[in-house]
Amino acid sequence: MNQRDKALLAEALKRICADVALLATMFEDEAAPETPDEPAAETPQAPEKVYTYEEVRAILAEKSRTGFRAEVKAILTGHGVKQLSDVKDPATLAKIVAEAESIATSQT
Repeated sequence: MNQRDKALLAEALKRICADVALLATMFEDEAAPETPDEPAAETPQAPEKVYTYEEVRAILAEKSRTGFRAEVKAILTGHGVKQLSDVKDPATLAKIVAEAESIATSQT
């Protein structure tokens, strides 16, 4: 990247930052609560992460490569499936990830 390209990139980034700042000020009033006299409602808990099949497959593959192949197989059979592609429920995928992430911590 030559000096001219760097200068053009820097200028473009400055314009983007200015545009973002402008948008932030435009929406600042909309973000304020309309009735400040009312007590704030309880903040809802963050929703549980929804894992895709590919994400779970990558996590389980990494666990298998690091020596936890039997544990990964046990997790899958514990959920009544022989292979990950048999899992259709996203909630089950999240449970599998939680169990897989606890493998290394429980083994040390």
